[in-house]
Formats: sequence, C-alpha cells, structure tokens
Amino acid sequence: MLDNLTVRVLEHAAKRRWRERAYSRFLQDWRRQVVLLRRQRAGEFGPPLGDPSCVFSAHSAWLRCAVHPQGPCQGCPHYAPVAPSKPEPPLGSPD
Repeated sequence: MLDNLTVRVLEHAAKRRWRERAYSRFLQDWRRQVVLLRRQRAGEFGPPLGDPSCVFSAHSAWLRCAVHPQGPCQGCPHYAPVAPSKPEPPLGSPD
C-alpha cells in the first residue's frame, strides 16, 4: 500500500501530464487553423463565397455568412451593405 505522500505525488504528475497533452493538442489545432487561414487568404481554396459587400459576409471559401450560411445571397432578408469608411481628417485640421 502506498503512503499518502506518494499518492499525492503520483496524482500531481498524472494531472501535469494530462494538462501538458491537452495544451499540446490545443496548440496543434491552433497552428492548423492559422495555416488554413493563411492558405485561404492566399486564394488557394478559390474565391470567397457570398456577397463581399454585405456586413455579415464571412469572406471565406467555406462559409457564406454568419446569419444565413446556406445561402443564397440574392434576396436575403438579413442583407446590410458595408458602410463606406469615412476618410480620416488630416492632423491639425479643425473638425
């Protein structure tokens, strides 16, 4: 039979190994997502789906939009045009 201290040390070591493995899996998944996003932005997967002029567009080759992902974009009740960006006034000018 193991004494109390040995049991605690073994439990602590097992928990630490579990946390290290979980963190390692998290990092692997995160790196995989970063690689996929970089490849997507480089245009490897084709043009993005959906209407890029909509606020809800995901700008993704896999997902059309956040509100109506299965599409189509024509006649979508959630369509909201992207607001044109207002140019920044020059520094020092009264506004």
